[in-house]
Amino acid sequence: MKVLANDGLDQSGIDALTAKGFEVITEKVPQEFLADYLNQNSIKTILVRSATKVRKDVIDACPGLEIIGRGGVGMDNIDVEYARSKGIHVIN
Repeated sequence: MKVLANDGLDQSGIDALTAKGFEVITEKVPQEFLADYLNQNSIKTILVRSATKVRKDVIDACPGLEIIGRGGVGMDNIDVEYARSKGIHVIN
């Protein structure tokens, strides 16, 4: 499964995910191209910090999205309840 760590990820996190068979992509995708990138690259999981927003528009545009992970405190940059209503797991 492909994981986009859009706001960066410590090497230890990359190593841990890679060891479990995940393909980790750390390319920074600008917000305005995020939905297209997720769809074109069959990304199922996105990991964000505070810079990337995962709002209703991105959620609706990405039917293949399964997991949204937030590194850091708070989840105000993610439409958590909406994502969960669409069957997407939201983790912190």
